[in-house]
Amino acid sequence: MPNTQTLEYNKDKGTISLCTYTDDGFLDSEINITEEAVNLVLDKLYDDYNLDEGDELLIVKDKSGSKTSKDSIKRLICNNNSKKN
Repeated sequence: MPNTQTLEYNKDKGTISLCTYTDDGFLDSEINITEEAVNLVLDKLYDDYNLDEGDELLIVKDKSGSKTSKDSIKRLICNNNSKKN
């Protein structure tokens, strides 16, 4: 059985890591890919919502106490994008 790789988020450290585990479940290596992952996500958001370099992407916390959902972020981006046109 080959080694297993997982993407893991460490909330305490604020890092995203590519972790490799041995066949018996022990951590073999951990590579911090936070910067690369964040850059890829931002590139995808800008591409998906046709944003140009220099456009602002604003994420706000819902004051009602509910968690910010991907759908509410999508609505916010679409609303912001329509103001450009």
